[in-house]
Amino acid sequence: MTFGGIHALGLGANMRRSRGRLFFALAFALIGGAFLGIGGAAVADASPSSTSTPVTTAPTTHVTVPASPPAKAVKLPTVVSGFAATLNQDWRVSVHGCLALRDGVTGSVPSLAGLTIQYGADPNGPWRPLGGLAKQASTGCGHGGLAFSGVLPARLNYAYYRASYAGGADKAGTGYLGSVSGKVLAWKYGDQISSFAISKRTVAKGGKLTVSGQLRYYSGTWRNHAGQEVLIILRPHGSGTWYWIAKSKTDAAGKFSATFTDPVNATWSAEYAGNSTHLGVIAAEKDVLLR
Repeated sequence: MTFGGIHALGLGANMRRSRGRLFFALAFALIGGAFLGIGGAAVADASPSSTSTPVTTAPTTHVTVPASPPAKAVKLPTVVSGFAATLNQDWRVSVHGCLALRDGVTGSVPSLAGLTIQYGADPNGPWRPLGGLAKQASTGCGHGGLAFSGVLPARLNYAYYRASYAGGADKAGTGYLGSVSGKVLAWKYGDQISSFAISKRTVAKGGKLTVSGQLRYYSGTWRNHAGQEVLIILRPHGSGTWYWIAKSKTDAAGKFSATFTDPVNATWSAEYAGNSTHLGVIAAEKDVLLR
């Protein structure tokens, strides 16, 4: 029996590889009417050895050297500009921007170390760290700056994002002051698959199985999501890969259903891929055995 691609199973069913499991936030909350989807080092002994002869030299005169205060460390002002953030249907936030020096300041930013992406449910915070972008190849931008970009897992379906630079210093000792970008809102509607059910937990070989559920999205309240394609997916027992075996379109009440020959002992679920305005979602998992 071969899974993946478009291969006919012995029982006459066709299965294709699923888009794969989606990654979701572990905690969700309702905020502002939106569904929110967390060795030591050896040191030389400076004392004389026991075999050496002490030597004492008496000073003939006292010399006083005027002390000068140490030079004040240079710290150059920085700026984060052109920051943008977008959220895709797979709960991934894409960000980009430029960390540079302020206009008129001589020099250049040495690296992206100390730059992090932060998020918050409110435009005024509190701000929480989402991830860093220091380890990446970067091109020049702005005034002596470095461009940054990256993709990070989202924690909320509705959130504000910003880039925060903590400041730093280069090898020559030149310091760089911290700075923060403007905040950007990125969001999509949060969806859920509720009432997910399978007709049997044990199916005779060659027997039929029906999988059903309801797709809804949150906008002030839970609303039916009609006219959307839902994939019926399975992971054969002993496998780490998910496949889809059937498609179903939701009706006016957001309900979907599909009946087919059960091909194998498997864990079953349903997947909505999402779109430009809605996040993807996956249903609870249920095991079914063939006898």
